[in-house]
Amino acid sequence: MPSWEKRFKDNGDQTVADLEEDLVWCKKDSRMELGKWLNWDEAVAYLGACNEQKYLGCDDWRMPSKSELRGLLKQKDAFKEIFLKLPEKKKRNVANYQAGGEWSYWTCETRFDSYAWKCYYPSGKEICVDQQVSTTGTSVRLVRDS
Repeated sequence: MPSWEKRFKDNGDQTVADLEEDLVWCKKDSRMELGKWLNWDEAVAYLGACNEQKYLGCDDWRMPSKSELRGLLKQKDAFKEIFLKLPEKKKRNVANYQAGGEWSYWTCETRFDSYAWKCYYPSGKEICVDQQVSTTGTSVRLVRDS
């Protein structure tokens, strides 16, 4: 049994409990639900709509802080297995190379009222971007306190 299985528990209701951090994460992110990437304003609207509609029976969803998201994304194997369900990548050489790319997730943290922080998977990189820029590859993974 992988060591991360002691930390994360599938609740059987499309949520996953992070037992170390006392958090509950949505298994699906906004890209999985809506079929598109979101800029900051769309992410905030998505969060509001989820709470208004009591998404998965709750109305206290929020965007994670940088540290919460960093803690989740550092668990690369667990994140891939639980949240992404990605098949193993084939080894590539120059002749059959296909661009990979990363996913990024909005955090709740902003700067100067017009910038917001996001975190990348799998690199764990964090950057602050203009909220008005439509950022390809960015979605929201909702979280709430358990």
